Amino acid sequence: MSREVLELIPELLRTHGRLVMAMIVSAVGSTPRETTARMLILPDGTARSTIGGGKFESLVLAEAGRLLQEGGIPFTREYPFVPEAFGAVCGGVVTVLFELLERAPRLLVVGAGHCGRALARAAVLAGYEVTVADERAEQLEPAAFPPGLPLVLVKPDYSDLPLPQPDDAVALVSRGHVTDGLALRRLRGAPVGYLGMMGSNAKKKALFGELRGEGWTDDELARVITPIGLPIGARSPQEIAVSIVAQLIEQRRKSSNRTA
Repeated sequence: MSREVLELIPELLRTHGRLVMAMIVSAVGSTPRETTARMLILPDGTARSTIGGGKFESLVLAEAGRLLQEGGIPFTREYPFVPEAFGAVCGGVVTVLFELLERAPRLLVVGAGHCGRALARAAVLAGYEVTVADERAEQLEPAAFPPGLPLVLVKPDYSDLPLPQPDDAVALVSRGHVTDGLALRRLRGAPVGYLGMMGSNAKKKALFGELRGEGWTDDELARVITPIGLPIGARSPQEIAVSIVAQLIEQRRKSSNRTA
């Protein structure tokens, strides 16, 4: 049963983004389930599997719900099966470990030049699932990126650029405002958690002027963070990558707090 529960986790994380795993780590005396019994609690309050049922399990669900709302590190709770605790008469004691599991954040890096390569490496170190896209096949050299990273060769007009999921991040660090503009047009209306673009104020003015001429609204343009990255005075590709990853983390944590 434990193996079956664990096998559910990847798909549940892809669907729900986060969940709590509650596992019995100690069972002394007469208890409804044995050590290592697990259940998974989802953000909507539903659960997969069981660690005992009844009032005991309702208390576990409530504790898991708080962890989903507030976040935090793993912790344990002890549940004595005695009448004065919650009406149980088994007489045993169960200790439950609560652990919040979250899907790895995803980042689409548009541009496989010096900045894109540095950003890919820095984001992987920060725990991101990274995909890199570029229209230049010669730039998508696997040896220049962390092993196993998805590298996507797109058409010159970026019409087949992978579209992000609502919580994903996208960093436009391609070779110029023309290709960044093509990528932005592809992403128009697509749900995205973070959309940043590298470039100067002059580039922003020129590109945004073009897009306004095509009918883009101020609200559509306002979701583009540019210049990308935190203002730390970054100059080299590596420093720029650090500033972008720092901004990604800042934005993601703020978003998590709003959700909570």
